[in-house]
Amino acid sequence: MNNLSRWLLKFLLIGLLVLPAIYLFFHESDAPPGRFVVFEVEAGESFRSVSTRLFKEELISSDSYFYYLARVTGRSAKLKAGEYELNDKMSAWDILKIITGARVKLYKITIKEGMNMFQIAKLLRERGLVDEVQFLEACWDPNFVEDLNIPSFTVEGYLFPETYYIPKGTSSRKIIRMFVDMFWSRIPDGFLEQAQRTPISLHEAIIMASVIEKETGLAAEMSLISSVFYNRLAKGMRLQSDPTAIYDSEPYGGPVKREQLFRKTPFNTYQTAKLPLTPIANPGILAVQASLFPQETDFLFFVSRRDGSHHFSRSYSEHKKAIEKYLRNSLNTSQ
Repeated sequence: MNNLSRWLLKFLLIGLLVLPAIYLFFHESDAPPGRFVVFEVEAGESFRSVSTRLFKEELISSDSYFYYLARVTGRSAKLKAGEYELNDKMSAWDILKIITGARVKLYKITIKEGMNMFQIAKLLRERGLVDEVQFLEACWDPNFVEDLNIPSFTVEGYLFPETYYIPKGTSSRKIIRMFVDMFWSRIPDGFLEQAQRTPISLHEAIIMASVIEKETGLAAEMSLISSVFYNRLAKGMRLQSDPTAIYDSEPYGGPVKREQLFRKTPFNTYQTAKLPLTPIANPGILAVQASLFPQETDFLFFVSRRDGSHHFSRSYSEHKKAIEKYLRNSLNTSQ
């Protein structure tokens, strides 16, 4: 056998070995997926390590072919750290495109109106997205807060309630910036203009909005509660809002105990005739609107009707009657 024949035989053998592998590499099964796998590529992990783990997960038929063909196509240098949702019917080529093309699994995170930064940190930690302590440290970093254009020493109040989709591996600061950027993008120019016409600043309006948000979930009542608070401030009265009494002592929420109303803190509006030192939660757009555009009323008091709504009163004597009607009577009927 001459040299030419030997070379032809070698090419034939290589073709017989490589072509089926290439076919399998690019071929995706028509059958529906039988198994889904959340596969994580760790930061700094080698492509060979990823190939080995994909093979062990039975997502590819050969780690060697996967590795070498990835090298040939130049994809091995584009490996992206993150979490990916794969299935056992994907072709190796599709898997390669996913883990090198940043088609990362996204986590749906919903920040509800009235959640504070402690509750948000806990939610993100439970989803495996952040270290809770590091997230809160970033929330309190004065240089970072200033960079976010927030006129405070904390980001509280500016983590806009919305549904977000976040890939694993996103830093705490990037997540916070995402929330705050959403806040600034959702505040209408009319709100900013109104803040310049009111006796309080936009930041103080956000503080007020956070208290309004914690007092009611009814959009129709927000501007009424706002009017009560503004009327009380104008008369030098304390807001006496229960949620402000526990912000710094019960960061994850809970019922307000009577003794907590007597705590002397810069947040407790039972003990100070001012607004809380900072927002006590992250208000939604309706609460911010109510804060900037309160109804014109002469109400000074409100009390829960125990059905989610409130009774509003102009005088303390009327307020006492409402307390008797809605609170004490409801307690008696429940005993």
